[in-house]
Amino acid sequence: MPSGNSNNKPVVAVCGKGGVGKTVFCALFAKALVEAGWVPMLLVDADPVGGLIRAIGETVKKTIASARSELIASARNAGAEDKSRIARQLDYYLLETLEERDSYSMLAIGRSPEKGCFCPANTLLREAINAVAEPFAFVLIDAEAGVEQIKREVTRNVTDIIVVHDGSMRSAEALEYIADLAGGIRTFSVANRSEEGNNIELPACVRMLGHVPEDEDVRDYDRAGRPLWELPNDNYATNAVRNIQKNYSEFTVETQHEPSE
Repeated sequence: MPSGNSNNKPVVAVCGKGGVGKTVFCALFAKALVEAGWVPMLLVDADPVGGLIRAIGETVKKTIASARSELIASARNAGAEDKSRIARQLDYYLLETLEERDSYSMLAIGRSPEKGCFCPANTLLREAINAVAEPFAFVLIDAEAGVEQIKREVTRNVTDIIVVHDGSMRSAEALEYIADLAGGIRTFSVANRSEEGNNIELPACVRMLGHVPEDEDVRDYDRAGRPLWELPNDNYATNAVRNIQKNYSEFTVETQHEPSE
């Protein structure tokens, strides 16, 4: 699955088996990126279960799924001319889902009120990322747990994949499967809740970025629903992710991109 990113800006998808701490890592990684000057940054909460936006202490007024529902409702009772007008307004509906801050903006896929396959919302999410990503220095996607969004090419413009694992056999199998699906996309791994990297044997095409130790403060903040960006500056996990961000920059973008001063 080749990358379709024409200008080669960093577009990073954080993936992994459910329960490995993917969203927690993604939130801390986003903070480290902002601190390092990768602004403006686009944060994409691509997991229907959600979590990334809440994990950084934010909310969004509208999600991709709710925008799609509005679009369908408008078209359902519209005449032929109105349907054509509504179709032309698709970009407007997508832009309405973008929540902007000084150094970052946010998109969330949200949950669809309709039963059945989530593919249409995933397709719309892909179009939303394509539509709004241009002005951002960095795009960070907290992908759905598992591999479905990769298989359905929601991540078609991704330049790099970071797979979070926790040392379990199932997370190792997910890492291997994701690396295989990634094709030519650079793939990295992060060992979460670990001091030693969990001793997983990595596929040859995967490079280890580092490990994040088990951290009581992170666990307590996460359970209480407190924003992870409010963790103390000297928090162990936060500092570990800062080092991972430095490793990522060194391995992948240091010679091609420079963060904003």
